[in-house]
Amino acid sequence: MEPERGYPTVFDLDETLADSAAAWNEAFGWIAARHGYLWTARDWAAIQGHGVARWSRYVAGRCPGLTPQRAVTACTAWMVEAVAVGRVRPLRGAVELVAAAAGHGPVGLVSAAPCRYVLAVTGAFGLAPYFAVVVTGEDATRGNSYLLAASRLGVAPERCLAVEDSGWGVRSAHAAGMTVLAIPNPRTALDADSLALATYRAADAVSAVGVLPGMAIA
Repeated sequence: MEPERGYPTVFDLDETLADSAAAWNEAFGWIAARHGYLWTARDWAAIQGHGVARWSRYVAGRCPGLTPQRAVTACTAWMVEAVAVGRVRPLRGAVELVAAAAGHGPVGLVSAAPCRYVLAVTGAFGLAPYFAVVVTGEDATRGNSYLLAASRLGVAPERCLAVEDSGWGVRSAHAAGMTVLAIPNPRTALDADSLALATYRAADAVSAVGVLPGMAIA
């Protein structure tokens, strides 16, 4: 198969482009402490990589008097402030990778996080102008987020490259029919079975820049 020279790329955000896991974990610990609950590593493992609906119910279920919506509002505000003060930063090479992908075709963003946080990150990183479409946690009820991103880009998902770091994300992009570039991150779970679904792999965003030109997209 000849490499496809013009293809859309759809990126995940947290731990693919943004170094944010520690801040999210701290945000959940903060809201839990305010409601008398001790947040642990087991709690973080239970919700890491999941969308707004899942983690808001989980947090609220352990914090007396807290509703899922209030959990979302409080944690999102905490994270937006973390972005503003530089506690959430781009992973090394992430900005350059998005810019390189934009040279091959339109670029989209998929995130399970709240829209307000996603827009804060893309604005702070200077990435907002690159993204033709943005799908966030509020869109999760509409089905597979990667399918939604492809639809908004106006292309078949089989024509798209998805860039992911987690097992959950790789499986979602693969199920949508996209070619997947996996960039494993030690802070997220990427099991061997999920990694096997990725057509391409890179050690980090820096090395991924060099992988893009030779990719063959269906």
